[in-house]
Amino acid sequence: MLTILTGKDNKILRTPASKVLHFDQTLEDTVEMMIDTMLNPEGQDVTGIGIAAPQVGISKQIIVVTLNVNHKKDPKVLVMINPEIIEASSTLSNYEEGCLSLPGAYGRVKRPAKVKIKWQNLDGNWCEKKLDKWDARIFLHEYDHLVGKLFIDYLESQEIARLTKQGHL
Repeated sequence: MLTILTGKDNKILRTPASKVLHFDQTLEDTVEMMIDTMLNPEGQDVTGIGIAAPQVGISKQIIVVTLNVNHKKDPKVLVMINPEIIEASSTLSNYEEGCLSLPGAYGRVKRPAKVKIKWQNLDGNWCEKKLDKWDARIFLHEYDHLVGKLFIDYLESQEIARLTKQGHL
């Protein structure tokens, strides 16, 4: 289990991550530990539905997302290395988000409702997929961690003030 970094001003969480260049056993071990941490975050009352390497102190472009959340289909954990957004819809959806790196903080975030993305798998092969609804939201939330952004960066100043007053930031 890895330690989840917390805090809106954490330097690693606010720094863009580097591309993964080596697809080896070390990468596989890192991803396995990230999945274990996401599914059973230490000291948290919730199970994560996504995690990015910077959240566990690794400044590399690695994310793990759970697809099919709130669907009739079984949830599926997907590992994405060096993900890229190919296309994002102009239609936005507005839903509440939280983050393992900001325990107790929740806020409504507008994000593209659909995205077309590509990423490398654990073997270094490129994959491509269209995501919508929660799948798109979860991906975009985790992708933001790779570029040094947190969901609170999308909130209005009065919402930030409320979360700060409540002690969540």
